[in-house]
Amino acid sequence: MSAERDTVVLPLAGAGSRLGLPTPKELLPIGTGRVALDATLDLLAPHTARLRLLAVIADGREATVRYLKRRCAELGLPLAFAFQDPGLPESTGAVLGAQPWFGPATLVLLADQVLHAPEPRAVGDILDLIHDGHPAAFLAARETSVERLATDGALLLNDPHDAHDRPRVVDFADKPGLEEASRFNAVWFGYAVARSAARPFLRALHRATLRLPTPPADEAEPLLGLPVVEVGAFSDLGTWPAVTTYWTYRKDSQS
Repeated sequence: MSAERDTVVLPLAGAGSRLGLPTPKELLPIGTGRVALDATLDLLAPHTARLRLLAVIADGREATVRYLKRRCAELGLPLAFAFQDPGLPESTGAVLGAQPWFGPATLVLLADQVLHAPEPRAVGDILDLIHDGHPAAFLAARETSVERLATDGALLLNDPHDAHDRPRVVDFADKPGLEEASRFNAVWFGYAVARSAARPFLRALHRATLRLPTPPADEAEPLLGLPVVEVGAFSDLGTWPAVTTYWTYRKDSQS
């Protein structure tokens, strides 16, 4: 493995307007003394020796900067900040603008997506796939709710014949809507990409996120056939119904 550290990119420039919070959504409380960012950092903690963290921010994120500086110092995780280019919207735009800081493998996580149970191997497993020669890979959870599939990053995964093989991406759509949602069976939690494959993969993902017409030469090909590291259920804390559902889950799981 290269001596150069792999990069984790956290897009943190979103306004979180659907929540209407007085603080950024990554600082949303998720338990006693814990905020959403802590759940993301928990995933990185077992792997800090191989990682560096780049947080992509916007103006007004001083509280997030202070929190990350303290927590990353505690974890021994190298940390840097970059400002998102306003001409590159959405989380995929933040990642596109971060390409100069990519490592041999780069992992993208969203700090408002919180796993319901610990997954200590997930980060290492997906980065190892990139170092083993895969151009990109997804972290994803199986999903049967048509409503969730309609409004999330949806994947259609195959079912490998060999128990030792990983599922592969057969189809992809971002927020496909209720009419198309039933043909998908998973939602993505994060993704990793090799530096050499980043541009076509991210362009395809960005166009899907913005629902732009896809040039015939590109299509969704860079997203198809990629291996998937499966994780358990997770909540996307971008809306109040999702937040209250997660808080209810937390309360029930601790009772």
